[in-house]
Amino acid sequence: MTSSDVLPAVDDAVRTDGTACHALTITVRDGGHALTRISALLNNLSVRALSFRAAEGGGLAVCEIVVPEADSPRAQAKLRRCVEVVELSAHPAGETRVI
Repeated sequence: MTSSDVLPAVDDAVRTDGTACHALTITVRDGGHALTRISALLNNLSVRALSFRAAEGGGLAVCEIVVPEADSPRAQAKLRRCVEVVELSAHPAGETRVI
């Protein structure tokens, strides 16, 4: 994948089936395979929602991922080790935040 379509941002009110969830927002260097690498890193975790927005012509992309609170530390550790990840932030899903 060399370029991606703009997808809607993850809605913080995502259905969580009563499970507390964290929304992880990461900024990545998009060399054409960032989404593939992210999905491979998180394949053993319960991902509730994922959104990926890439800039035209490559550069930095933003990925928003919603995972159960229990999986959040493991997901963050895996993502922080990924070379493409420039920045990572986490907050409880449903929490209002300023972007």
